[in-house]
Amino acid sequence: MKKAIIKVIGIILVFSCMLSLLTGCNESEKASYAKTLSFSKLKYTTNTINDGEICQNDRFIMSWNDTYKQVVFTDKQSESVYSTMPTEAMQVEYDEEGYEIKNNVQIESPIIVYYYNPSTISENSAYGSLDSIESGDIFSEAVDNGIKVTYVFPSQEIAVSVVYKLNKDNFEISVDPKEIYDNGESVVTGVAIAPFLCSLKNDSQDSYLFIPDGSGAIVKPQDIDKVGRQGSTRVYGEDVTINDFTLSTFTEKINMPIFGKKQGDTAILGIITSSAERAYLNWDIGSSAKKYSSIYPFFRIRGYDIVKRPSGFVMSLAEIPLFDDYITEEVMKVNYYPLSGEDANYNGMAKTYREYLLKNGQLNKSNQDQAATIRILGGLNQKTFNFGIPDTKLAKLTTISEAEEIVRYFDKKVDSDLIVSLVGFGESGLDVGKIGSGFKISSKLGKKSDIASLTDFCKESNIKLFMDFDIVGFNKSGNGFTTSKDTAKSFDGQTKYLSFYNNITRISEGKTSYMLLSRDRLGAAAEKAVNATKKYGFNGVSLSSLSTIAYSDYSSVGAGVSGGLSKTVVDILKNTAKKTEVVTSNANIYAAGYSDYIMETPVTSSQFDITAYDVPFYQMVLRGYAPMSSTSINISVDYETSVLKCIESGISPSFTLTYNYDNSFASSKFSAIPVSYYNGQKEKIVETVNKVNDVLEKTSNATISQHLVLENGLRVTKFDNGATVVVNYSDETVDYEGSSVGAKDYIVWEE
Repeated sequence: MKKAIIKVIGIILVFSCMLSLLTGCNESEKASYAKTLSFSKLKYTTNTINDGEICQNDRFIMSWNDTYKQVVFTDKQSESVYSTMPTEAMQVEYDEEGYEIKNNVQIESPIIVYYYNPSTISENSAYGSLDSIESGDIFSEAVDNGIKVTYVFPSQEIAVSVVYKLNKDNFEISVDPKEIYDNGESVVTGVAIAPFLCSLKNDSQDSYLFIPDGSGAIVKPQDIDKVGRQGSTRVYGEDVTINDFTLSTFTEKINMPIFGKKQGDTAILGIITSSAERAYLNWDIGSSAKKYSSIYPFFRIRGYDIVKRPSGFVMSLAEIPLFDDYITEEVMKVNYYPLSGEDANYNGMAKTYREYLLKNGQLNKSNQDQAATIRILGGLNQKTFNFGIPDTKLAKLTTISEAEEIVRYFDKKVDSDLIVSLVGFGESGLDVGKIGSGFKISSKLGKKSDIASLTDFCKESNIKLFMDFDIVGFNKSGNGFTTSKDTAKSFDGQTKYLSFYNNITRISEGKTSYMLLSRDRLGAAAEKAVNATKKYGFNGVSLSSLSTIAYSDYSSVGAGVSGGLSKTVVDILKNTAKKTEVVTSNANIYAAGYSDYIMETPVTSSQFDITAYDVPFYQMVLRGYAPMSSTSINISVDYETSVLKCIESGISPSFTLTYNYDNSFASSKFSAIPVSYYNGQKEKIVETVNKVNDVLEKTSNATISQHLVLENGLRVTKFDNGATVVVNYSDETVDYEGSSVGAKDYIVWEE
């Protein structure tokens, strides 16, 4: 018995030390960081909200439903009504025996608060309806064009204020983290705003929910079972600094901080206008117990990480979440845009979001035209032995002179403009090494004369030539960046180490092998990439990792929980664009608007089990404002379908190629290499590029005005220059308005 007690005490001491390590940051460094307010100091007015109108403007009326304690918005333009709980659920219904049918408590919750208690080592949730409204602990005060409602959770000793506000063409819901109270033991970790405002009754007809997952995903509110399907995905991609011990599979990511619903002849688009880097989109689909399906934003206010359970620690959790002592200070805000009539669908959502980006200076009309993309892979580190001593050498996938041979072939054979991106031509090839892979082309892959020959030919042939620089991941010091001082930090103040990141598949894999560059040093790295680009005479610089990755850095003020990432990247891209052209890859929307070209554009969604079908929403927003090419067709699962996706969405095809192939490459962690051999597919690529280019010439620089998904396998894309593209994904010929569209084929109409 005595030994058992000593063992338990020892485990507690070990775990306490771990907690101390992960929450005991340098206090002098974090002196300016905020904490939640003490619940013991909570003071609030006792104003009650009267049933009925709160305020109104030319477009909206804001009201209070005192029965359910909910804020209600009425759109005067369409007479549509939106509320923090489903408006249909506010209608009292009775069962066969005359008893009132009670709503599920979750759908009556205008807010969900997540909190963490270190003593239980678990994150829990408190629902506004069950834990606040039922106890009568809600209070209000008037604000300009709206109302502030404070939800008090007495059992948890937590309070959160939500501001509801009317604007000219939208209504707004926000939470200021600096006005969140807790008792210091159960600490608030995140807030879900209006989880059932964007909801639909299960099995609703002519209705759907929209998630910008990958190219875009439509979700039908079908009744699944009692529990339904719940899920969550982070806006702008997962924070790679958070440990993930699960077996990960490839999924697309959310590049745009939006979501929406269509319900008959009305719709609504939610735009996360503040704290998008800290947001997730959560979904709750098909629960017969709740009777409603919804999509809603959830915001993290506190950094966290996952650690493995200490050996011998008695608890059911295999992985333990640990949270920072400090919170983020940026207001969490969502603006909701009601849509009606012809705009009451995902077409109207794309139009509204594009107008929002233009109005806020985040998008500009492009003077560039579409161009097929050839991504050429340079080198690869392979293990070798020198007199029995393990070593590595740079294997030549493609030399500079071989790259020129590839470029010359396609220039002669294809009708399209070309963009060539050299990937993995630095000192470490495709592998992680110094920042920017040394910012120079490896001498093993090409001499100065080879580089000059390639650049001269591209200039003569009007081919855009870029070199890709990874300015985010590194594991060696050099070029003014050191692994001891210039790395991103976890909230415990320690350097964050990550597993290998595959810049072809965009998946982390393998053993721990690299670090992230401090967010404060990204600008300096981009500057070096620009200088290298000018030195070689390229058209511009490719910053694929910068445009697609999301990560926190607690060594930079305000960069916790990925905060400030979009501003950092935008500032870098703006500065870079003054000096040279910029290429991005799978770009988050903040980077897309400042790109001359966007490569690796998503053409499908992650195809979660809730997804009914994909739509090219990403292209609908950006087409005509930033030239785009697809994910690499030749390494896709379905080549033929990928080509049709390009035609449907009006973007150029992309291909990833290597000149050389060796059987030893098959075991490489770069899964694209075995299927990227140039000589085995060059004729097929020429045929594909010319086929797609024939369509693109008819839709040059046009935006997408309408997109339709028909039940017979047809998809119709209409462009604002009068052209219409009809694609048939089915296995049979289908008629469309008097014209036959062959199986796995397409037609193009011009006005």
